[in-house]
Amino acid sequence: SGLSDTIILDIISNYLVLPNRITVPLVSEVQIAQLRFPIPKGVLRIHFIEAQDLEGKDTYLKGIVKGKSDPYGIIRVGNQIFQSKVIKENLNPKWNEVYEALVYEHPGQELEIELFDEDPDKDDFLGSLMIDLIEVEKERLLDEWFTLDEVSKGKLHLKLEWLTLMPTAENLDKVLTSIRADKDQANDGLSSALLILYLDSARNLPVSYILMDTVLS
Repeated sequence: SGLSDTIILDIISNYLVLPNRITVPLVSEVQIAQLRFPIPKGVLRIHFIEAQDLEGKDTYLKGIVKGKSDPYGIIRVGNQIFQSKVIKENLNPKWNEVYEALVYEHPGQELEIELFDEDPDKDDFLGSLMIDLIEVEKERLLDEWFTLDEVSKGKLHLKLEWLTLMPTAENLDKVLTSIRADKDQANDGLSSALLILYLDSARNLPVSYILMDTVLS
């Protein structure tokens, strides 16, 4: 049933989770493309730094001896999902990773984080966190320790940056300078600009023919 739930949720996300949306035109003048493929409101840069005082889920001698955990994080913004590396046998892990997510609606989107302990069979839950992106946009920069929900203990250290899209390149040099210090933390480097492509239509495409031999017997 777990596999079925995951498949069903993935199918729903492909249609309904932001930025995906179902559009129903009510007046003819509306540009459907602008509704279905909106320009992002901003970019959320997530510094997934460290955690503290997590629960120890690993046990030994049939549960008599309690050990540590192998924590990792799942980060979601809409249909964008990131997974951190696993830190082995550590209740105070330091990830120091950076992710960037496009934000299409606010209010309407939240930053969702879940921590797990990696296990050979089923990963154990270590806590969760939900942050309203309205607050991040308002503050522009949040660097805080957040108490984890749904568990008895544990805190997560995040630095969240709200980046606004600008139509001109007048601040590009300043942006490039500011991200050089953190460029090694992100697997793909940090972004300085956003390129948006909209494929509208195509015309006069070449016709492809399929040749088939018919054999009669």
